[in-house]
Amino acid sequence: MAAHQPPTGEPDRPRGEIWIGDVARAVAALSVDPADKAVLSRIANLLGMETAAPVRPPSRSGSSEPRPRPRTVPSAPPSSPTPPAQEDPRQRRRDGLAVPLLQPLSAWDSVPRVWSEPALAGPSSRATGERPALQGLLPPHSEAATLRLLVSRLVAEGPVDIERLLGLMGTATVVTELPRQPVRTVRFGVQVIVDLGEGMEPFLRDAMRVLERAAAISGRHGCDVLYFADCPLHRSGPGAAWTWGSYHPPATGTRVLVLSDFGLHLDAAGRLPPRYEEDWRHTAGLIRHNGCSPVALVPAPLDRWPRWLTDLMPALCWDRTTTAAVARSRLP
Repeated sequence: MAAHQPPTGEPDRPRGEIWIGDVARAVAALSVDPADKAVLSRIANLLGMETAAPVRPPSRSGSSEPRPRPRTVPSAPPSSPTPPAQEDPRQRRRDGLAVPLLQPLSAWDSVPRVWSEPALAGPSSRATGERPALQGLLPPHSEAATLRLLVSRLVAEGPVDIERLLGLMGTATVVTELPRQPVRTVRFGVQVIVDLGEGMEPFLRDAMRVLERAAAISGRHGCDVLYFADCPLHRSGPGAAWTWGSYHPPATGTRVLVLSDFGLHLDAAGRLPPRYEEDWRHTAGLIRHNGCSPVALVPAPLDRWPRWLTDLMPALCWDRTTTAAVARSRLP
């Protein structure tokens, strides 16, 4: 009977020979990364294939050049005696220990390692969830002095103004009270009105910082805080929004500090409430009618301010351009 012939186009493969397909099956079975050439070379060596010379692709011209044959692994004859115990070729020596070439990574935990690069720096002592320190919008070197100017007011209680007194005497004016130089005081307290509208949302932490600094300068009992949205005339108060009511000015002589963008964001979005300017003019009139002096911090450049704002009350840019000298020159 004729021997079985392989299909046409498949080369004759004697039993016991190792082919490239065996290497591919070993790579797939061990889940080895095909890009790891070092591991691929070890697998090929373990299977008895030569890896020193590159494998030439089969000739397409039909030449009779002999095809390189892979090295066969000789098998011991069944009648030969058991060979003496030898070192497994799949083992290699490392630091005096026999370590298999192919094994799980967990098996290398007990093998001493020698690192060639220094260790990375340890984690920072600061907690990962800690928020960075807030830097105020005003210049740090003059923030305290600027805020003191904002929450204080001038009173004629300083030393006697000699030049003014001599001028009155030179004109034969009857002096009923000695003229005194103006000095700043915080004894009248301050009322801080904080805008919680949509345009002031990015500056909420900055507003809370100003509140803390104002309370530290004027004292906890001398600092009154009110919250509002857009305009305080109809709805404002010290607590939750549902408790807000109509605005009432503080006691006579109190400084009123307004932290607001005065509708700049609403105006840009086309959602400015009706009578917005009139409501603010009415609010400023109530403050002045009660003998108080309003001043505003606006977190926007001057070219974006509404035209009526500068006529409403003294205002300062809430940014790094406003120093104590600038505040002193613009505040009454």
